[in-house]
Amino acid sequence: MTNKNLTIDQRKVHNANFGHIYRSSAIFYIPKKIKTTVSVSNYWYFKNKKKIILLFSLRDKNGNLISREEKLFLNSNVINSVYNLNKDHSIEIEAFGNENLKIPYAAVMVCYETNSSISMLHSYSRNHSLIELESKHGHTIAKESCWTIKPKFKNKAVFHNGHLEVKPQIGELILTNLFGKDKIVKFKIPTIKPYETIVFEIDKLFKNYKSFLQNKYGFGTVNFKNNSSFTRLIIIWEDKNKKEFQVTHSNFDYSKFKTNNIKSIQGGEMVIPKSLNNLNWLGFIVYPKFQKGSYLLHYQNKKTYFKTGFIREIQDDTKNLFFYKKNSFEIPSRIVTAIQGAVKGQIIPFECSTGIEHEKSPSVRFRWSMVSGKFDSFIYLSRLNLKRKNSKRKGNKFIFKLYSRKTKKILEKIIKYKTSEEGKYVYELKDLFKNSKDFLGSDFGYITFFDESRNHEMFTSIKKNTSITFEHSF
Repeated sequence: MTNKNLTIDQRKVHNANFGHIYRSSAIFYIPKKIKTTVSVSNYWYFKNKKKIILLFSLRDKNGNLISREEKLFLNSNVINSVYNLNKDHSIEIEAFGNENLKIPYAAVMVCYETNSSISMLHSYSRNHSLIELESKHGHTIAKESCWTIKPKFKNKAVFHNGHLEVKPQIGELILTNLFGKDKIVKFKIPTIKPYETIVFEIDKLFKNYKSFLQNKYGFGTVNFKNNSSFTRLIIIWEDKNKKEFQVTHSNFDYSKFKTNNIKSIQGGEMVIPKSLNNLNWLGFIVYPKFQKGSYLLHYQNKKTYFKTGFIREIQDDTKNLFFYKKNSFEIPSRIVTAIQGAVKGQIIPFECSTGIEHEKSPSVRFRWSMVSGKFDSFIYLSRLNLKRKNSKRKGNKFIFKLYSRKTKKILEKIIKYKTSEEGKYVYELKDLFKNSKDFLGSDFGYITFFDESRNHEMFTSIKKNTSITFEHSF
C-alpha cells in the first residue's frame, strides 16, 4: 500500500508532477435502469495537440469483463456512449498516447438521466497503472469523506476496485452530525474481487442513522483497505420512488491526511456562481473533515467562526466566500466545499463539489465542460478576487469554442466584456451560439473557455424539466 505517511501535497497536483504518464483513465458507475451517457472530448488534442487512442471496457458489478471496444476521434471532437442496462455495471475509459500525457486521470464526464431528473459528474475513480504504483505516485489509502447524508433520500457511495484483489476486512463508517459529533460504526467487507464494484448504503451500515442525525443532514466518512485503485467514491441520492437520481463525488478526509499549508493574508476563496433566475434556492456546504482547527468565514457581509461542517443557503447576488484560519496567516491548501440548490419542483437538490483557491493555486486560462443540445444549458463565469502569480487584471475578452459529436467543425464566439462589480457573468448556450441546437443535435457536446486575464472560474448547468445539474469545469 502506498502513501503510508498519509500526506497529500497539492503542489504536486498543481504542477502535474505524476511521472511518466502514457495512460490516462477513469472508471464510472452504470446503475441499473438509469440512462447513462459517458462523454469524452478530445481535449488532449485541442488543449495540447496530443493524439490518443481510447479503450472502453464494460464490466459487470462483479468485475467480469463484458466487452472491450477501441474508439477514435475520426469524424468528431466528442465521443458519447449511452448505456441503459438491467443490472449494475462499470465502464473503464483508458486513453493511451505515444508521448507523456502528464495527468493520469482522464477528464471525462458522465450524465445520468431518469424521466424526471438529470445529473452530471466528472471523472472520480480510476485504476492505477503499474508504473504509478511502483513509483509510489498512486493513492490507495481509503479515507473518503465529504459524503452528505440526506435522511429523506436513499444514500449510497460506490467504490470501484482496481486490478488487485482486496482481502476480507472490517470497514469503518464515521457519521458526523451538524453539531460536530461523530458516531463510529464498524462493518464487514468481504473479499473485493479485481474490478468489482462495491455499494455502501447508509441504512444498511447504520440502521439508526436518522436518529443520530436528528433527521437533519449529516456527513459520512468511509475507511477501508485497498490495493490498486484511486479511492474516490461516487455519491448517490435517490428518492423513494426512484424518479430522481443525483450524484457528486467524495473527497479525502483531510483531518487524517496531511496537506501543505499556505501562508496567506488574502485567505482562501470559494467561487459562487450566479444562479439561474428560476433557481428556487442556492446554498453552500463546508464539509467537516478539514484540517483540525478553528476557522473564520466571510460571506454576505457576515463573519462566521466554525470548527465543524455546516450548510447555509445564500442569496443570488452573494459575493465569493473567503476562508481564514483563526489566529494564523496560514490556511490548508485544501478545504473541500460544495454548492447545492434546486429549481422549482425538483425533489433532490444538485450538489457540486468544489473547494477553495489561494495564492499558490495555478492561474488557468483554458477550461472546458459539458453542455447539451437537447436541454437548456448555461455557462457561469465568476471572477476570482485573489491576487495570484500569472493572473492579470487586464484583458476584456472571453473566447468560447463549441465541440460536437456530429462533426470536426468547431464554432467560435468572442465576447468583449465589461468588468462588473460582482465579477459574475451568465450566458445561455443558445444565445452564445445561435445554431447550437443544430450543431449539437439531441446530444451532449463540450464548450471551452479561453480567459485572457486567467482570473475566472467556469461552471455549466444543464436543465431537464424540473431538474437541474451543475458542474465545475476542468
